Amino acid sequence: MKSSVIGSNPRIVSFYSSYMDMLGVVNEAYNSINVGLKRAILDKKITSLIVIIENRDDLVTYNRLKDLLDERRMNTFVVCVDESLMQQVSNSRVISISHKSVTLDFSEMLAKSNVCKPYLKETGNTRSPEKIFEHIKFMLARGNITLPVEGECAVRILSVLDHDNITFKAIDGMTKLDPALHSGIIRMANSAYFSGSYGNIADVQKALVRLGINNIKAYLVNFINKSLAANKNLLYADEIGEAIKDSQIIGALCYVMSDFFKVCAKGQMYSVGLLSKIGEIFILAIISDYLSGERPEDVKDGSYRKMATQNNILVGGTLMKKWKFSEEFYIPLLFSGTLKENQFMNETKILHLACNMLVFFRTEQIDDGLKAALNKTGIQLSEKQLQRIKTETEIKIKDFAAVY
Repeated sequence: MKSSVIGSNPRIVSFYSSYMDMLGVVNEAYNSINVGLKRAILDKKITSLIVIIENRDDLVTYNRLKDLLDERRMNTFVVCVDESLMQQVSNSRVISISHKSVTLDFSEMLAKSNVCKPYLKETGNTRSPEKIFEHIKFMLARGNITLPVEGECAVRILSVLDHDNITFKAIDGMTKLDPALHSGIIRMANSAYFSGSYGNIADVQKALVRLGINNIKAYLVNFINKSLAANKNLLYADEIGEAIKDSQIIGALCYVMSDFFKVCAKGQMYSVGLLSKIGEIFILAIISDYLSGERPEDVKDGSYRKMATQNNILVGGTLMKKWKFSEEFYIPLLFSGTLKENQFMNETKILHLACNMLVFFRTEQIDDGLKAALNKTGIQLSEKQLQRIKTETEIKIKDFAAVY
């Protein structure tokens, strides 16, 4: 038996999750009502819910999914931060509670002592880039990564990655839920990029052994990314799609240049390149979830997009470490911006160069970014060699599209 604490405000979710911990109640905490309720619907071990309704967006999300909850096995407590919403969630199937009544006595004592302002009298801007980035850092530090993915298989993949219990057996079980995932892993294992001189196989367990856990994780992350891009209700769905396309180009460039210079494992470097934009995609997905219900014209001023781009390396590296990728996968990303000396310098230089070749790949123009990257890495490539790399990369992108 376990419980789940679900809400959109990470601080309030943390408050009730910690309170449950003190009571000795095992609980999962989710900073997304959408993802948390979907998890509760799928996981039969969850027998009680605390759902925190802070605003009307939260209420709409809750109402959309509540009828899918199994009332026979689940106790549901709805905590309303906005007391005016209590009547809209009150019914015989749930116990509704006012968050203010839970915390009022202590907060009034603090207010009288001039420690804080009167409770809930003033609200700041809870949707600024700074607030959202604090939310992202909290999620990375505490765990319970929640993304607005769609589909049972994508939800399960995210949960398995996040709880560090990813095993070949767990992946094999997930492939039974999604024929596309099953056939994709088999196809990847039988591709020229991973099969080598070995024959074709039809068993997922054997495919997993051939591919290795890190390449499989990269494939699963790509599966999650495609699920995000397919969710056109997300505020930044188009930008997520663009970042995925960039990562596919970077992955193919890494593969081709690894072969060109003969210094790195080609298949591994494709996975490294494919993960090069995971931080940006993650941030855009979290922002989309956090700003759910907002009008695009009200929030798409460029500041959120800039935040995602600027923090891609930091957040991406943190995510890969959290999801237990091995060092040769995440260290090249962490040092790809600065090219600081590390034990995987060849991989780091190739990734740095690939990330700065996007403009050349699309326009055949050698821009200042590529010139600086060639100079910084000490790699000498003529325009003819760059053109050859571009041509081979175009072929590999098509080949990998059939695999991934």
